[in-house]
Amino acid sequence: MWLFDEGNGKVATDASENGLDGELVDGPNWVDGKFGDGLELDGSGAHVVIPAHDNPRDAITVTIWVKSHTDTWNQHGWMVEKRNAYIIHPNQGTKNVSWPICNGGCWNKPGGWRDGEVGPKDITEWHMYTTTYDSDTGEWYIYIDGEMESDMDLTKNQLDPDNGPVYIGNDTCCAGRFADATVDEVAIFSVALEEADIQQIYEKGLEFAVLAVDPADKMTTTWANVKVKY
Repeated sequence: MWLFDEGNGKVATDASENGLDGELVDGPNWVDGKFGDGLELDGSGAHVVIPAHDNPRDAITVTIWVKSHTDTWNQHGWMVEKRNAYIIHPNQGTKNVSWPICNGGCWNKPGGWRDGEVGPKDITEWHMYTTTYDSDTGEWYIYIDGEMESDMDLTKNQLDPDNGPVYIGNDTCCAGRFADATVDEVAIFSVALEEADIQQIYEKGLEFAVLAVDPADKMTTTWANVKVKY
C-alpha cells in the first residue's frame, strides 16, 4: 500500500506491514495528489518499481488514483502492472481501462485483452480505478470512483503466479510505455473487496479507510485480516 505522501526523496514507503518500499525511477516529481502528495509522471521514463514478491492468487483487489495529462491515454498498460498475473491497463488513444488477468494461462493473450473496457468522461480529472477478481466465483469487476462499471464471469482458476516486481506508470512489455499522468494512493489486497468497502476508500482515502480506523468499525471486509495477507 503506497500513499505517496513523502513529498520528497526517491522512495515510496509501503504503508502496510509488508515492507515493499517502492523505488522512484527517472525522476517522478512530488506534487499535490488526491489525498496529500502524489507523483507526477512525465510520459518519458518516470515510474515506480515495487520490489519483487509473490502475487495474491485466490482473490485480488488493485486500486489507484490517476489524473491524466492528456485527453486520451498516452500509452497502453501502465497503471499497475505485474504482467504475468494482472494489469490495470489504460488503452492508448481512448479514455478506457481494461483489466487483463492471467488465470490458468493469460486470457488476454493472444486476443481479448480489451474485453470489458470502460472509462470516465474526462480522464484529466482525478478518478479512482479499482479492479477485483475472485477465483472462487470467477467474478471480475472494474470500478470507477467506487461504482461498478464493468463485470464478467471468468473461468474459476487462481491467478497465475508471478514473483516479479509491480510497476506503477510503466508497462514493461514494450519500449516507451510510460504514464503521462499524476498518480496517488495505490493498494493491492489479497481479497476481492465489496463495493461498499471500495466506496469507503473512494470517499475517505486509504489512510483513513484502511489504516486509521479500528477494524471493528469498518464495513463488509475484515480489514485487519486484509492488511496482513499481502
